[in-house]
Amino acid sequence: MGYNDNIINVLRRCFMPPYDEEDGRYDSRFPFTNCALVFAYNGTGKTRLSYDFAHFAREDGTPQHTLYYNAYTEDLFTWDNDLENNTEHRLLINKESSLIQGLAGYSFTEKLRQYYRVFTDIDFDFHYDQDNEEIPNYVTFSKMVKHRVRLNGEITTVDVEVENIKISRGEERLFVWCFFRCILDQVTGDNDAYRNIEYIYIDDPMSSLDDNNVIAFAQQLYSVIRQLRDKEVKDNNEGREFRRIKFVVSSHHALFFHVMIHGLSADKKLGRYYLSRNKQNDRLVLKQMSENTPFYYNVAMMSEIQRAIEEDKLYTFHFTILRSVIEKIKEFFGHQDFSIILEGITYKGETYDRTAFSQDDLTDFYSRVMNVLTHQGSMFTPTLMNDDNKDLAIAIFNRLMEKYQFVLPDLNDFHSEAWIANH
Repeated sequence: MGYNDNIINVLRRCFMPPYDEEDGRYDSRFPFTNCALVFAYNGTGKTRLSYDFAHFAREDGTPQHTLYYNAYTEDLFTWDNDLENNTEHRLLINKESSLIQGLAGYSFTEKLRQYYRVFTDIDFDFHYDQDNEEIPNYVTFSKMVKHRVRLNGEITTVDVEVENIKISRGEERLFVWCFFRCILDQVTGDNDAYRNIEYIYIDDPMSSLDDNNVIAFAQQLYSVIRQLRDKEVKDNNEGREFRRIKFVVSSHHALFFHVMIHGLSADKKLGRYYLSRNKQNDRLVLKQMSENTPFYYNVAMMSEIQRAIEEDKLYTFHFTILRSVIEKIKEFFGHQDFSIILEGITYKGETYDRTAFSQDDLTDFYSRVMNVLTHQGSMFTPTLMNDDNKDLAIAIFNRLMEKYQFVLPDLNDFHSEAWIANH
């Protein structure tokens, strides 16, 4: 059995309809999903998992069952930056890739341009070899910029096209994604080159993108997934044969993951998983999220502290977590420092007017506590807090809960890999 085979089996099973024990088959009349979302932090092993998924149970000479979009896909596009003259910037395309060869003979330039314009006003041109005009050899980029010039004695603004520009890393990622979108169109269309594809695995496409493009990217992706599922459900309900295309989407980006979940909220069978690495045996662990699993960083961290308080297991590093949450609140509201967030805090359950503190003194006291104790705990060498520090941490936690009304679901509200495998 391969390194990630258990996890791959779990992911593939989530697409299956309920199993009828009497008939010994899966009942396709029941609702099904065509997507599994996997959240995992960077360095967990998402890219390796996507590669293993694409090669799972595939013998030599058998058709490819999975197309993946990941770091390997992006490596099919490389820059020739014309280092000698710095004038001809070309993004070379690896035409030998089977992924790209499937586009041979199909016109997709305008469709790609339509997809790309969602993200940027940069334009592009494909360039072909003279003896092969089926697949482009490389692509160049251009952009219209405004220049002020003197025309008939007056200063006016004109649009000038700047050619052979070097685009940013984010713009390059978006171009490669839009190129892949054109391949998706062929997979779901009538292109025989992709007729054996069952799965689309999209791994961590968010690097180098700002939040606006992250949202636009997610909307574009979940629209494709949603449209395909709607068609599959309709065909299934009306008794027509249909081809199922299943998506696995993994990412470390919380905003992207959150938008994807909401975009696919109508899919009640949507697979939602958390992927982590067991540091003791260096193996990947897959856990299934429920609808109540907290996702945003602040909510998850506050849930973690709440659980630590309830179990009387507050460690010194929890001050660092509290500080991180406070810093994010501060940045969100545009405050210069976080003392304003602590205003109204109590000391041992008493407000400032019932203690020797003034209101400013009490706020300043807790600000100093945060600054000092934040640097005294390490997650790698955890140390339990003493009773006095527990009281301080709980007071800060309670103030944040009271002031910002966090809704904290149970952080344990997920299923283990063993539970998923048995259900």
